[in-house]
Amino acid sequence: MAWNAAKPAGADKIKDSDDNIRLNNDAIETVLGTNITAGPTTIQGAIQGDATKGRHFRGTFILIENGTDGVSLKCTVTSRWNGDTIAITDNIAKNATTGDFTLDATGIELKIEASGLTGNCLYCIGNLFANFTTTDLTVQVQPTVNDILIRLTNISAGNNLDITTLVDTGSIYVDILYITDA
Repeated sequence: MAWNAAKPAGADKIKDSDDNIRLNNDAIETVLGTNITAGPTTIQGAIQGDATKGRHFRGTFILIENGTDGVSLKCTVTSRWNGDTIAITDNIAKNATTGDFTLDATGIELKIEASGLTGNCLYCIGNLFANFTTTDLTVQVQPTVNDILIRLTNISAGNNLDITTLVDTGSIYVDILYITDA
């Protein structure tokens, strides 16, 4: 199939292998069959390899800082690409949900709640983008019941850290890529 060089200006005509001129999708449907037309209507917007319509690939940053009261967190989520944004949320305390964040009783597990996400988190992966604390860290990011769970681990000791204590010495940026169902 090739574009017809002799087509009138502005016309969307295609010449197929039999030298027949077809208009727009008619050429594709006629020459290649219905499989090509079924594709865009059934998997449009799907992530390749998934084929479930409506899923979205997203990227975001979370900035984790020391909360104003000193024993809590302050978090801000900023979209990097097609991601969600959550305004500064201060004084996220242990064993509590504040806005779209939950911190467990030990201060080790920070969740970005599904309420702050567009759709439910199905898969995520994180990268420690910047670490301004005095501790060498690695980050674990995983989906949990539609939320995004974040843990920070001391590289040397291998233990998960109380994030409220950790950010007393500096802030942390985590880059998160995730897939949602909407």
